[in-house]
Amino acid sequence: MNKGFTLIELLVVVLIIGILAAVALPQYTKAVEKSRTAEAMQMLGDLVTAEQIHYMAQNEFTTDLDKLDLTFPGVSGGKIVTNSYEIEVSANDEEFVAIAERKGGAYDGEGLAIKVDKNGAIDRGFKGTDAVFNGLAPQWQSNKAHTIEAAS
Repeated sequence: MNKGFTLIELLVVVLIIGILAAVALPQYTKAVEKSRTAEAMQMLGDLVTAEQIHYMAQNEFTTDLDKLDLTFPGVSGGKIVTNSYEIEVSANDEEFVAIAERKGGAYDGEGLAIKVDKNGAIDRGFKGTDAVFNGLAPQWQSNKAHTIEAAS
């Protein structure tokens, strides 16, 4: 009797592996995007906290990240650049806005935004199509999904 596998048996194994990969890959991609989104949420939260501390001490918002009590990796000209996001800040006398825009991947150009006013009220929203991040960051919404623009 011959020892080994028939072609049909090998094809069935390859088919099963293909089906498992087709199911697992989208779940893996979503998990990676959730972790990248969580990183951006954490950085935005830390940035707003540092900005509030600066506002209490100086009575003004700043876009100079070097004046804050935090050190962020990848600070370049008023922006924080990571592998996945570019966080840009803007401010005026009334409010501070930080927008984390996704770089690369399926969500390129989409992002999260946070705004704090001089009274300390925090508003969380989105940049781009808010529906994209509803699944990745449902806890980011304050009342309802909406878009936040840079401070002018």
